[in-house]
Amino acid sequence: MRRQRGFTLIEIVIAMVLLAAMMSLLYSGLTFALRSWDAADANGRRVADRRLAENFLRREVGEIFPLRWKDPVRLRFAFEADRDTLRFVSTRAAGVTLGGLSLVGLRVENDKDNNRVRDLVMRRAMADPDVEDFAPLDRAEPTLLYAGIDAIALSYFGSGNDFTEPAWSDKWEFPNRMPQLIKLRVRDADGRWLPDIVMKLGMAEEAGCLENAFQRGCLPRRPTTP
Repeated sequence: MRRQRGFTLIEIVIAMVLLAAMMSLLYSGLTFALRSWDAADANGRRVADRRLAENFLRREVGEIFPLRWKDPVRLRFAFEADRDTLRFVSTRAAGVTLGGLSLVGLRVENDKDNNRVRDLVMRRAMADPDVEDFAPLDRAEPTLLYAGIDAIALSYFGSGNDFTEPAWSDKWEFPNRMPQLIKLRVRDADGRWLPDIVMKLGMAEEAGCLENAFQRGCLPRRPTTP
């Protein structure tokens, strides 16, 4: 009788090894594709969020109001700015049901859920008629603008008077004038600087203030008397 032939043990082992290698390559390819998809999706959402934050900032800076502090000695606009902090007064209300002007603050803070993560946040508070500084911003709730960043660098374009050429500086040191442009640089968590955001101030004259292109006669606000 003819002997029946089958697979030897060595052939079975070789087939199983080849099958395992093929499955491993297939799994690696699928894992790489899923990770690439997730990374692209996360990057797309991050770019979209940053575009929204950039447009929001441009609208805010475009509606800065030149409010004057109640200082009977000298003229001081409600505008404080250095390399990593910006505070100003906006014509946008502090809330949906609130009217009038609002105090706005911009700076980098540690994330409330993870202290190792830093975010660019904005705080907004109502500007009362008797407000004298930006202290109400310390009690306001933060609004997230840029998540997961390392630092920011703000700079300001303008001059201290009408006779000097405007220039960029890291700190605004002219309390009786406002800058023309504000530039924001954001450094990502991996140390990479994002493209600069240059914003133009769009201001309206304060009621009772004669400061304009032809006559700079704005005087300090007198404190109110009971």
